[in-house]
Amino acid sequence: MAKAKKDAAPKDDLQVEGAQKSSNKLIIIVAAALLGVGIGAIGVYFMVGGSEPGEAASAEPEVAPTIYEKVEKPFIVNFQAKGKDRYLQIDVTFKGKDQKAMDLLAKHAPVIKNDLNQLFSSQKLEELQTDEGRQALVKEATKVVQAFLEKETGSPGIDMVLFTNFVMQ
Repeated sequence: MAKAKKDAAPKDDLQVEGAQKSSNKLIIIVAAALLGVGIGAIGVYFMVGGSEPGEAASAEPEVAPTIYEKVEKPFIVNFQAKGKDRYLQIDVTFKGKDQKAMDLLAKHAPVIKNDLNQLFSSQKLEELQTDEGRQALVKEATKVVQAFLEKETGSPGIDMVLFTNFVMQ
């Protein structure tokens, strides 16, 4: 029996040593894997977007906010349609991103109003009664204003002329 105990003791010691060796190997493998993943993540970070936060913000173009400049009084024009006097009332707002252009429009309001009045009074009732006709008038009004700004500043200055109210009578 004593011999059996002696034989059993070395076996248990061997099992403990084997378990320690395999757990040490497992810890080394896991640590190596985590180290590899960490190094890979750092490499990807520097390849893809490892710049400083300030650099990334300056690389993106700044988008200027949209500015709306409303013309104080509505345009009221009259024209003949089938022998009758007809009236057209349009509230106009300019849409753009350039504050200097908006200031210039306010400064030269009489010229802009004159040009738009001439455009509006030259319209035909049949065309203005359709969506296509009104949209064509928006495009023409935008071109009129942009042409004025091009002449004054060298740039179109506005994105669009908006009709915020459109009444025909």
